[in-house]
Amino acid sequence: MNSITKNSAVTLLVLASMTLGSTAGMAGVATIQSASPAASSKPATLNAREKQIQQADALAQNGREAMSDIAAARQLLSEKHDDEARQYLEQARDLLTKLKSEVTTEKGNTSGLLSIYSQLGINKEVEITEQLKQKLETTHLDVIRGKHKKVVETLKSVDVELQYSFVDLPVAIILGKVESALKSLSEKNSKQASEALAAAETELIHDSIVINAINDNPAG
Repeated sequence: MNSITKNSAVTLLVLASMTLGSTAGMAGVATIQSASPAASSKPATLNAREKQIQQADALAQNGREAMSDIAAARQLLSEKHDDEARQYLEQARDLLTKLKSEVTTEKGNTSGLLSIYSQLGINKEVEITEQLKQKLETTHLDVIRGKHKKVVETLKSVDVELQYSFVDLPVAIILGKVESALKSLSEKNSKQASEALAAAETELIHDSIVINAINDNPAG
């Protein structure tokens, strides 16, 4: 997938919730997001799609926790706290092992990637219409599931320039790095364990795509 990195004046978060019930401007950055279900006074009755979103978000959260454990373990290794580092790595291994079985059985996810972060940027001058909100809402589940090509194709129809950024976690690959680090620790080789964790962090896939790009310098 071709990616184009471009600064955006406005950030539209789509990771948490896409009801898009409120709009706020902060320091030149307009953020659109809705209150979480926990903050609502309405009964928490979820339909099938909302349950799918909740489940996908839980997977993403576990992926972020696994990477947080890896970062903590690497820091502890640098401070010569090998036993504490091993505990964090065991937590990361358990999370990633569970994620591997869940991600690889997901229909169409042959690459075994887990999307752990997504963000949409939109120019602050753009009017956030109800139609645009609804279009973004339709992409929410695909965003969380990491179906980026489908998200891009859907958003091409909004006739608004958007910047779509995401981070994907290759579960099996990073699990292998964690297991390698644990093996190195069992052999009292903390340096090699730290190198495996550094390699794990570089395996994360970062991408940013501009959709419906506006030519700032049109010819003629």
